[in-house]
Amino acid sequence: MGFTRLTSGRSANIRADEQEKSMCAFETTLVCDIEVTNRAGIHTRVALLIFKKMQGFSSSASLTHKRTGHTANCGSVLELLSLGAACGDSVVLAVSGSDSDALQADLLNLFEHRFYEDEDEETKS
Repeated sequence: MGFTRLTSGRSANIRADEQEKSMCAFETTLVCDIEVTNRAGIHTRVALLIFKKMQGFSSSASLTHKRTGHTANCGSVLELLSLGAACGDSVVLAVSGSDSDALQADLLNLFEHRFYEDEDEETKS
Protein backbone atom coordinates (compact mmCIF):
# COMPACT_ATOMS: atom_id res chain seq x y z
CA MET A 1 0.00 0.00 0.00
CA GLY A 2 1.68 3.19 -1.14
CA PHE A 3 1.20 6.85 -0.61
CA THR A 4 1.93 9.87 -2.75
CA ARG A 5 5.31 11.36 -1.95
CA LEU A 6 5.08 15.08 -1.31
CA THR A 7 7.80 17.49 -2.41
CA SER A 8 9.89 17.86 0.75
CA GLY A 9 11.25 15.04 2.91
CA ARG A 10 9.57 16.48 6.00
CA SER A 11 6.17 16.55 4.33
CA ALA A 12 6.59 12.97 3.14
CA ASN A 13 7.28 11.84 6.71
CA ILE A 14 4.19 13.62 7.97
CA ARG A 15 2.12 12.04 5.22
CA ALA A 16 3.44 8.57 6.10
CA ASP A 17 2.58 9.14 9.77
CA GLU A 18 -0.96 10.18 8.81
CA GLN A 19 -1.38 7.02 6.74
CA GLU A 20 -0.05 4.87 9.59
CA LYS A 21 -2.57 6.43 12.01
CA SER A 22 -5.47 5.88 9.62
CA MET A 23 -4.46 2.23 9.14
CA CYS A 24 -4.52 1.76 12.92
CA ALA A 25 -8.06 3.12 13.08
CA PHE A 26 -9.50 -0.02 11.47
CA GLU A 27 -10.54 -2.73 13.90
CA THR A 28 -10.94 -6.40 13.23
CA THR A 29 -14.10 -8.12 14.37
CA LEU A 30 -13.72 -11.75 15.40
CA VAL A 31 -16.88 -13.79 14.82
CA CYS A 32 -17.67 -17.37 15.80
CA ASP A 33 -20.70 -19.62 16.25
CA ILE A 34 -21.30 -21.10 19.69
CA GLU A 35 -23.84 -23.61 20.99
CA VAL A 36 -25.20 -22.91 24.45
CA THR A 37 -24.58 -26.21 26.28
CA ASN A 38 -25.26 -25.44 29.93
CA ARG A 39 -28.64 -26.76 31.10
CA ALA A 40 -30.23 -23.44 32.08
CA GLY A 41 -29.02 -21.42 29.08
CA ILE A 42 -28.10 -17.78 29.50
CA HIS A 43 -29.73 -16.91 32.82
CA THR A 44 -28.83 -14.38 35.53
CA ARG A 45 -25.70 -16.08 36.90
CA VAL A 46 -24.36 -16.71 33.39
CA ALA A 47 -25.11 -13.14 32.28
CA LEU A 48 -23.23 -11.85 35.33
CA LEU A 49 -20.21 -14.06 34.51
CA ILE A 50 -20.12 -12.69 30.96
CA PHE A 51 -20.57 -9.12 32.21
CA LYS A 52 -17.76 -9.49 34.78
CA LYS A 53 -15.44 -10.99 32.16
CA MET A 54 -16.02 -7.93 29.96
CA GLN A 55 -14.85 -5.55 32.69
CA GLY A 56 -11.20 -6.51 32.26
CA PHE A 57 -11.07 -5.61 28.55
CA SER A 58 -11.28 -2.52 26.38
CA SER A 59 -12.83 -4.45 23.47
CA SER A 60 -16.56 -4.83 22.93
CA ALA A 61 -18.52 -8.02 22.36
CA SER A 62 -22.02 -9.02 21.41
CA LEU A 63 -24.05 -12.20 21.17
CA THR A 64 -26.66 -12.70 18.45
CA HIS A 65 -29.29 -15.42 18.83
CA LYS A 66 -29.22 -17.27 15.48
CA ARG A 67 -32.90 -18.26 15.55
CA THR A 68 -34.40 -14.89 16.55
CA GLY A 69 -31.71 -12.55 15.26
CA HIS A 70 -31.78 -10.63 18.55
CA THR A 71 -28.39 -9.10 19.47
CA ALA A 72 -27.18 -8.32 22.99
CA ASN A 73 -24.22 -6.27 24.15
CA CYS A 74 -22.13 -8.51 26.42
CA GLY A 75 -21.49 -5.52 28.66
CA SER A 76 -25.17 -5.42 29.65
CA VAL A 77 -26.71 -8.05 31.94
CA LEU A 78 -30.22 -6.99 30.96
CA GLU A 79 -29.50 -7.34 27.23
CA LEU A 80 -27.92 -10.77 27.77
CA LEU A 81 -31.00 -11.92 29.68
CA SER A 82 -33.26 -10.62 26.90
CA LEU A 83 -31.59 -12.98 24.39
CA GLY A 84 -33.60 -15.90 25.73
CA ALA A 85 -30.86 -18.32 24.70
CA ALA A 86 -31.65 -21.80 26.05
CA CYS A 87 -29.63 -24.99 26.10
CA GLY A 88 -29.04 -26.15 22.53
CA ASP A 89 -29.53 -22.71 20.98
CA SER A 90 -26.84 -21.29 18.70
CA VAL A 91 -25.45 -17.79 19.17
CA VAL A 92 -22.90 -15.77 17.25
CA LEU A 93 -20.14 -14.13 19.29
CA ALA A 94 -18.69 -10.97 17.71
CA VAL A 95 -15.70 -9.31 19.41
CA SER A 96 -13.88 -6.17 18.26
CA GLY A 97 -11.20 -3.95 19.72
CA SER A 98 -7.55 -3.82 20.65
CA ASP A 99 -7.64 -6.88 22.92
CA SER A 100 -10.29 -8.82 21.00
CA ASP A 101 -8.21 -12.02 20.75
CA ALA A 102 -7.88 -12.32 24.53
CA LEU A 103 -11.52 -11.39 25.17
CA GLN A 104 -12.78 -13.91 22.61
CA ALA A 105 -10.64 -16.63 24.19
CA ASP A 106 -11.93 -15.84 27.69
CA LEU A 107 -15.59 -15.77 26.59
CA LEU A 108 -15.20 -19.00 24.61
CA ASN A 109 -13.64 -20.57 27.70
CA LEU A 110 -16.79 -19.71 29.70
CA PHE A 111 -19.01 -21.36 27.08
CA GLU A 112 -16.73 -24.41 26.75
CA HIS A 113 -16.81 -24.96 30.51
CA ARG A 114 -20.60 -24.49 30.52
CA PHE A 115 -20.15 -21.47 32.79
CA TYR A 116 -18.81 -23.81 35.49
CA GLU A 117 -22.32 -25.15 36.04
CA ASP A 118 -21.08 -28.61 37.12
CA GLU A 119 -18.64 -27.12 39.65
CA ASP A 120 -21.45 -25.09 41.24
CA GLU A 121 -23.56 -28.23 41.69
CA GLU A 122 -20.66 -30.11 43.29
CA THR A 123 -20.17 -27.38 45.90
CA LYS A 124 -23.86 -27.53 46.82
CA SER A 125 -23.71 -31.29 47.51
